[in-house]
Amino acid sequence: MNITNSIYGIHHYGQKNAGLVLHNFLLAFDDTFNKKNNARFKDFFKKNNDVSRWTIFSDYVLNDKKKPNDVITFSIMPATAEFYNLGKHIEKLSFKDIKKLKKVNEGFIDFINNSEILNISILLDKDICLDPLNEREMLKTRYQLAIKQIEIWQKNQPDNNYHKQLLKVYNILLNEVHKNGANLKHIRNIEIVSSLSAYIAFQICSELNIDIIGWFSDRDAMLSYKIAQFKKPVIFDLSHNLFHTLMFNKNENYKEEYTFGLPENTGKVWYDSFNRIPDLIAATLADYDYTNNKCSHNKFVPIIENILVKKDKNIIYKLSLENDTFFAGVLDLRKND
Repeated sequence: MNITNSIYGIHHYGQKNAGLVLHNFLLAFDDTFNKKNNARFKDFFKKNNDVSRWTIFSDYVLNDKKKPNDVITFSIMPATAEFYNLGKHIEKLSFKDIKKLKKVNEGFIDFINNSEILNISILLDKDICLDPLNEREMLKTRYQLAIKQIEIWQKNQPDNNYHKQLLKVYNILLNEVHKNGANLKHIRNIEIVSSLSAYIAFQICSELNIDIIGWFSDRDAMLSYKIAQFKKPVIFDLSHNLFHTLMFNKNENYKEEYTFGLPENTGKVWYDSFNRIPDLIAATLADYDYTNNKCSHNKFVPIIENILVKKDKNIIYKLSLENDTFFAGVLDLRKND
């Protein structure tokens, strides 16, 4: 579903003095997402139209100067009652992240190819930002508009605790971007990933009758950002708010639940084995110089040749900023003869 043509109450900068503003990069991504390549996305869910519970596992390679690409990968799978046992099975096939492996188990590659998994990856320009003119001022405006909107919601529902929590979140973010030493890199990553996760969850809910969809992120600096102030990862609040706004604009009485897996602060993450799937994809795409067809290590080659070339289960987007304008395209990989 094209959000640009269907939104009501969501707007661009300068249009109103309260509300949730869609990022320009997301509008560019939405335009490309809904073009002819979207048939792959739709076909995957047509095959699985009897499934009402879904999971999204994600991993990232961002701001690594040693890698040619920044990558975000979402691996979408039907939820299963055998979650624990399936996790154990994946653990046997791949007991480490790919960066710690010299070779990827062929059984793990076969498992990914033979399972109902759709991998959506987004490659980002290394120097991408949220606004080419003044990123900090854009974020200030964004958070100020959101705060005003939440204050309106509070007047209508004064006992809504979620609105109180959300108001606190946006006020903390607004205070942070006002600081001279604000870490815009972390905030930028949080804004990008939270927007994309919410968008993809919304698009899945637009294809099927969904009861619940859960996002399970790899443990990352984005999740621990200012955690003492936020109490829980702020990226989840931002993602949920956008998901709710998109769903509400589609259907005010929507019933779909959007939930989040909360990883442990230290030690092994309880859903870590599932995140080996997006880890494999994201790490390979981050390392792969697709222009010159080169990898830093041979272990990545089977992933490219045996997984990423399968276009029905892997959709790769490229998001870039050129001449102050965001562009998105689809990158299809092909196996050499």
